[in-house]
Amino acid sequence: MPAKDLNAKQRCLLGLTLVAILATVMFLSSPLIVAMGVTLAALALLVVYIVFNLSVHWVDVAEAIDYRQTQNRYTARIDRYRLSLSALPEGVVLFRQGNTLEWCNPAAERHLGIKLTEHLGKGLREVFSNEALVSYLEAGDFAKPIEVTSKLTGGILSLSAVVADQTHFIVTTRDVTEQRRIEQMRKDFVANVSHELRTPLTVIRGFLDMILADDNIDPKIIREQLELMQAEASRMHNLVNDLLSLSRLENKDDTKNDLPEVVNMSKLVAALAEDAVMLSNGRHTINTDITTQKAVMGFVDEIKSACLNLVSNAIRYTPEGGKIDISWRVNDDGSAVFSVADTGIGIAPQDIPRLTERFYRVDKSRSRDTGGTGLGLAIVKHVAIRHQCQLKIDSEPGKGSTFSLIFAPENVID
Repeated sequence: MPAKDLNAKQRCLLGLTLVAILATVMFLSSPLIVAMGVTLAALALLVVYIVFNLSVHWVDVAEAIDYRQTQNRYTARIDRYRLSLSALPEGVVLFRQGNTLEWCNPAAERHLGIKLTEHLGKGLREVFSNEALVSYLEAGDFAKPIEVTSKLTGGILSLSAVVADQTHFIVTTRDVTEQRRIEQMRKDFVANVSHELRTPLTVIRGFLDMILADDNIDPKIIREQLELMQAEASRMHNLVNDLLSLSRLENKDDTKNDLPEVVNMSKLVAALAEDAVMLSNGRHTINTDITTQKAVMGFVDEIKSACLNLVSNAIRYTPEGGKIDISWRVNDDGSAVFSVADTGIGIAPQDIPRLTERFYRVDKSRSRDTGGTGLGLAIVKHVAIRHQCQLKIDSEPGKGSTFSLIFAPENVID
């Protein structure tokens, strides 16, 4: 075996053996003084060699330990980064040179349908089936984000990419479905308010223009037109009031310091029944069923507004001769229920989930003819949210509807 292939221990043993052989030869062939001098010199050289080799070995060991520690710190840092990125709601995908997948977090798996265990090391076209997404990443122009549809959830994703270094680029995804929905709601809201205000203003302006253009209009016609203008002005007044009510309910800063009070529901329901009789003006049969004297904790004006909206809707959409039942009762689980049941036109199942949207109307022409603003049930929904109660809607077209506000047991008091 060549000497260079020996380890440090073997080299030391070889050195000692050579020194022993040299000493034996010297003692046999040379004077004692010379033999001892040569032997000691050889031993000194051997010691120097051993110390040198040990020092080199120690340096190598120290460097190896430092390298391992550095690698461990680097690995631990990467693990911490990945753990932090895994907790983000945004998706993060890391691609290495050659556009192959190196890592992604759970959000990216949900957003893009990636499975790290299956797609690790695979190229863009093997990971993504969306051609627009693949083209965007292959082009390398990441100045603007793009929007894609989530493969799994069907939601809208805002996707952007950034070059991390010469060998990696990062793709990030953010679910903007709710943001886009809110933006669309705002656009619809502005359009609806503009339309709702434009219609009565057009009527009023038309009548005024006609009156100003002709001095010889029959006073009877003028009165009829004034009555119509008054009705349109009332519509705008009601619309503005409902918008202000919605704004107050949605603005938490205005109400966060309000303290709830005891609301005597049996008294409030009895008063609502009287209001219903007046609103109906003899066109409907109004029944009242108050089976409990339980009260609730809340804000009396808001609860009254919500309940009155339900009652007025029942009167508005129940044909003449129909029946309306107003009740206040307690369930076996301790919850309390205010409900309004009618024998009106009813609501199709597909329309029920959208009833609490602003300005949503099942029958737009009928709602305008009956004086509705399209905001009543939106107000009811926000009142229900503020009072931790449930708005339940049961309806069958042609047979009638039942609207219920269910107050949680913890908000019901004696």
